[in-house]
Amino acid sequence: MLKFMRIRVQLLPILVFWGIMSPVSALSVPVEDVFDRNQAGNHPGVFPKWEGTPPLNPDLYPNLTDGINEPHPLPAHVRRDIFTQLLKIEPVDQVQSKVFNPDLFNHLQRIGVLAFENKTFAPFEDKSAGDIVSRQAYQELRTNKNYSNIIPPQLMEDVRFKIVKTPGSVTDQNPVSSETEETVPLVAGDRVDAVMVGAVTKFADGYIDRYGKVQKSIASGLEFTAFLVDPRTREVIWGARFVGRQRPGIQHFDQHKGRWLNKKDFTRSAMKFVLKEFRNRDGNKKP
Repeated sequence: MLKFMRIRVQLLPILVFWGIMSPVSALSVPVEDVFDRNQAGNHPGVFPKWEGTPPLNPDLYPNLTDGINEPHPLPAHVRRDIFTQLLKIEPVDQVQSKVFNPDLFNHLQRIGVLAFENKTFAPFEDKSAGDIVSRQAYQELRTNKNYSNIIPPQLMEDVRFKIVKTPGSVTDQNPVSSETEETVPLVAGDRVDAVMVGAVTKFADGYIDRYGKVQKSIASGLEFTAFLVDPRTREVIWGARFVGRQRPGIQHFDQHKGRWLNKKDFTRSAMKFVLKEFRNRDGNKKP
């Protein structure tokens, strides 16, 4: 008996050492917490949601999505290579812009604003986005004293050229090719020196939470383009792209007077940065 107890005492340190070096593996319990990866399987599609680390405050990032092949804010009357040139420009105040023809740009006096194309998509589709953004562009241009006449979108639609196809007509039998279409003026007559066109893809004030539900966000997010086009030749004179959100921080405090803006008011604020070249151009030049 004494010998048996001596053996047990000798084995005890060995068992303790083995227990320290080889801890028992514990099975993880699928509970929902701050780092929920949907272990419990209660919310299909919740994870994976973000590529990389999700933002700490997703309601400040309404423009973020996990989609691919999203629509580009490219208007029908602008070539893709022009849009590509904008994408290569380093953004300033969330704006990429370029004057493609400085001589024409500096001599403009009459600008007509067409309703912007609405390319917003689910789950943040907004059917009023194109109209709202184009009206804000008109309002900003109208305050500029460098121009003699700015025509709003609702009046521009009345002078816009529309090719009507009738049975047996030449246009009906021979559809307009892309080359022929570029020779057709955008508007009738000579009421304007340039036409502003654009497209909107993001006009959001919401975000998708980790459960896949749309929630109201604090910030608003936008993505749109605006281009000045010669109505006769369809040459792009100027172009800009805005993609961004209302940014927090004391360095941006003065931009919005310290308050959070809805998406319409944020569009008005963003348009001041988009159209900054119009204020800075040489207004003393006459056509």
